[in-house]
Amino acid sequence: MNTIMVVDDEKAVRYSFERMFEDDYKIMTAGNGGEALTIMDTEHNSIDVVFLDIRMPGMNGIEVLKKIKERKKNIPVIVMTAFSDSETAIEAMKEGAFDYLTKPFDDNNLRELIDRALTSARLQHEALCYCDEKHSEAVETIVGKSQAILKVCKVIGQAASSGVPVLITGESGVGKEIVARAIFSHSRRKDGPFMAVNCAAIPEGVVESELFGCEKGAFTGAERRRIGRFEQCNGGTIFLDEICDMSLSTQAKLLRVLQDGTFQRVGSNETIKADVRIIAASNKPLHEEVKSGRFREDLYHRLNVFPIHIMPLRERKEDIPVLAEYFLSRAVKETGKQVKGLSTDALNYLMSYNWHGNVRELENVIKRAVAISAGDVIGIDDIGLDSKPYKKELCALSDVIENIFESALAIDDHSGIYYRAISKVEKTLIEKALSVTKGNQVKASGLLGITRVTLRKKMHEYNIPS
Repeated sequence: MNTIMVVDDEKAVRYSFERMFEDDYKIMTAGNGGEALTIMDTEHNSIDVVFLDIRMPGMNGIEVLKKIKERKKNIPVIVMTAFSDSETAIEAMKEGAFDYLTKPFDDNNLRELIDRALTSARLQHEALCYCDEKHSEAVETIVGKSQAILKVCKVIGQAASSGVPVLITGESGVGKEIVARAIFSHSRRKDGPFMAVNCAAIPEGVVESELFGCEKGAFTGAERRRIGRFEQCNGGTIFLDEICDMSLSTQAKLLRVLQDGTFQRVGSNETIKADVRIIAASNKPLHEEVKSGRFREDLYHRLNVFPIHIMPLRERKEDIPVLAEYFLSRAVKETGKQVKGLSTDALNYLMSYNWHGNVRELENVIKRAVAISAGDVIGIDDIGLDSKPYKKELCALSDVIENIFESALAIDDHSGIYYRAISKVEKTLIEKALSVTKGNQVKASGLLGITRVTLRKKMHEYNIPS
């Protein structure tokens, strides 16, 4: 049973918590800040959430909040006051309060807030635990100690209990699907199905039948009725990864699902209703896709009810050591090799690298290093990274681009010069990327920062041989 500590000088408030929640939680109470800190000194490991009044005799709530955070940094502290004061609210949140409440409380909102706080605390605990037992049980988990990741953990807790659509953004490899699965596993739908669909990996002509199903004979190759992902996922959660690559016609059907929960199989007039929560993800800023006309504005607003942005690994480098340790532990278990850790030089090397492939790239590097290591410590030679890959081959591209522009200017008709130049630059970039990666389309698309599907479309458009 989780423990909640209520700190308030009003006896009625303390009693109301005991009366409301005594069947669900263990309730500990304190009448002032000093008493609360005494309890924290002896019971801090067992206390899961703190409700803290701002205005009390002696130490005020902000002072008590600071001291509680010194004793247990990641504990959710919910500040309470009978006087709504924006300055106090800002100060409380700045000092690490989980939320700010104005009395009197709504019982249902209070229960939802406690659920969110407990979920956030559990996620933060998972993110900071690295024992081998934990690693052996978890296939995927959120790992990190940066403020950026702790903020994501808090937002996951809020999103999990809300049930509304979620839009996760961030570069490829930052862990968008892991965040989606965390939302699902802490939601009310956790006992239902979870399905992940990579929109960029499905050919455009197949996406609608994959998502919504099709009737026999609906199109060439449809030899039988197909039940789509939404129908299969009724009562659960569907994760639409790289939704930015979805066609406009499919976007229109998805909008209808979001509006009224209905859809039709391809080739059918029958309306099917499904109760499915949608979590979408994009490695491109969707508002820019909306401006360019590649993404529907109405669908964007429907999806962007609860936005979560995951920062790239190069902007939260304090997570690299703990991620490396986590992946090392998993790789050791998978391979059975007796590798104890990373050398200082190897870790410093990882810290200096920019990680354009983000967490996924780091995981692959650690796996490879464990596989090829001949000793019990990973050295810098085992890492196999070039901190500036392809620099020599690509550094001359600025000269190429300048020449393209000059040649475009040399044409008498200057109308459309922008698009002619852009097309030539784009083709040159793709050809160069394929050249330096020796035709490896996965590496080339990663180097260019586009999906493999987009790369193949562009190769076809510019008649670049595969």
